[in-house]
Order: sequence, then C-alpha cells, then structure tokens
Amino acid sequence: MEEIAFLKKIPILQDLNEEELGQFLKIARRVRFPKGQPILTEGQTGETMYIMVEGMVEISKSLVMIKGQENSRDREKVLTKLSAEDHAIFGEVALFEQSQRTATVIALTDCLLLEISKADFLKMAAENTRIGYKITRNIAQLLCSRLRKADEDTVKLTTALSMALSR
Repeated sequence: MEEIAFLKKIPILQDLNEEELGQFLKIARRVRFPKGQPILTEGQTGETMYIMVEGMVEISKSLVMIKGQENSRDREKVLTKLSAEDHAIFGEVALFEQSQRTATVIALTDCLLLEISKADFLKMAAENTRIGYKITRNIAQLLCSRLRKADEDTVKLTTALSMALSR
C-alpha cells in the first residue's frame, strides 16, 4: 500500500485510482543505479521511462563548440537536476517513439527508480484503455509544459543573440 501512496504523488499517475495504480505497478521494474552511473546516454536509442523513487540525477546535453577554438570537442552542459522528492520522471518520450535519447542522465546519488518499458506500457494500455488514456493524457500535458518552456527559452536566447550581434 505504501507503493500506491507513492505513485499517487507522481503527476502522470495522478488520475489513476488504487486498482489502476496496482495495474501500473505490475509493469514497473525496480532498478538501482549507483552514484556516478549513467542511466540514459544522449544519442542512444531507448525504450524505457523512469520514475524516481530515491536519489538525485543530473540531466545534461552535449554542446558542439566552434572549430578552431582551444577545445573544439563536444562539452556537456548541465541543464537541470531532478530529485525523487520532486516526484520526477524522465525518458517518457521513449514510450511513444523509438528515437535517440535527447540528453544524458547521470545518478548524482545512489538511485532507486521504477523502470517502465515501452512494450509493457503499450500492452497494458491495450488491455486497459482507460489507464492508457489517463497516463498518455498526463504525459501529453507534461510534454506541452516542457515545450512551452523550451519556446520561452528559445525566445530569450534569440533576443540575447540579436542584441549581441547588433553591437
């Protein structure tokens, strides 16, 4: 019952009742990652989503530097840190699309995660369309929120670049 209470706090699962959360738990696999271990690697294909139960992770992206500079190789830029206390999830796009991971996620502390595979999620969603609909709708809302923030960040960066170039 403790696991069900935990799942109720996860935004993409907020609309599920206890029975539905129990069904979801059946497809969730508990996995541990030690401090410093990559969980996802940018550029690799993935088919799993993760829900943080314990720990903290760092999300970063490779930035390509201008050739001819002192260090012209790719560099990692930390975008954010996520904590289990924030009921964080990552890798959710992999449930809907087989594409390369867009960022690297590294365990900053020992982490306990729930791993959900695309195959298991799609099977559960096909068997219980109500659960599938609720989770998919909530993930869509999360992705819309992230897209909105990315748009705002793009405008800020474009404005800053325009101002710098006009000097």
